[in-house]
Amino acid sequence: AGNPATGCAISYPNAAMRQGVNVLTDAYGTSPTKRIRRTGAEMDSLLAAVTNIISAEEDAITIRHLFYRLVGERHIEKTEATYKSLCGHLSKWRRSGEVPWDSFADNTRWHIGHETFSGLDDALKNTVQCYRRDLWARQSAHVEIWGEKDAISSILSSEACDWGVKVFTCRGFASLSALYSAANTFKRAVQNGKKVFIYYFGDHDPSGLAIDRAAVDSFRDDFHVDVELTRAAVTPEQIQQHKLPTRPVKASDTRAGGWQGGCVEVDTMRPAVLREIVKDCITQHIDPVEWRQTQTIERAERETLKQFADSVRRAA
Repeated sequence: AGNPATGCAISYPNAAMRQGVNVLTDAYGTSPTKRIRRTGAEMDSLLAAVTNIISAEEDAITIRHLFYRLVGERHIEKTEATYKSLCGHLSKWRRSGEVPWDSFADNTRWHIGHETFSGLDDALKNTVQCYRRDLWARQSAHVEIWGEKDAISSILSSEACDWGVKVFTCRGFASLSALYSAANTFKRAVQNGKKVFIYYFGDHDPSGLAIDRAAVDSFRDDFHVDVELTRAAVTPEQIQQHKLPTRPVKASDTRAGGWQGGCVEVDTMRPAVLREIVKDCITQHIDPVEWRQTQTIERAERETLKQFADSVRRAA
């Protein structure tokens, strides 16, 4: 549904979602897991499930994501108490060496400061390694991947960055300041003759469905920029296809009036599935001929930088 004045649009898989109606029925309601006191054998089984999930992943995942995977496979209950208990077990298992330290990503804490180098040679080496040409400069689209929460940002970026596409984490409803900054980027893209596409990954619940609609409304009404936003996940079809675990709607959600059926967190989707969706969203906008030509230029420029770095090293 677009606005004729601006061309802003948000795409949903079906009409019911466009109207803000949940299409899940009670058939996809919460799947409770029986509460039990775990024995030593059951703890061994849980540890085995944890290590199986971790070993199958290409990159580090968040503990919250692991929690949802374990819930989906019916190893544990979906409660905050169970989540806190899992965190305690994971701390113990990492300290004992049963779970590798580098299994998990924490995207909420950063170091802030200048990047420094041991000298000019080190700086030039870093430049050669990090150089990326804008592969989208000769494409007709500006594409971004947006996620509702930090827990999936590393998963989304692990695929998107390979294609030179940026990932933005909304952390719920994006602030006006963040939307203003994004709108300025989009306006420059439009001025360069590009169409702007955002692919959004968020929870299937009343607030989750409102987040992307609110962003589109703000781009249209506050910043007057043309944007097409598509919900890439979670969709009702994906819930059925991947048998994702559901939860009841939160009583505290002020948008829950009239909501029927269960809610699904985007964290419950397997990282490999999320990465494949990201890839499909991006590659449909790529002109392969222009892409290969730009990659050829990028390789040549990186080689030029390497030769320059080598000449400086020899002269030192």
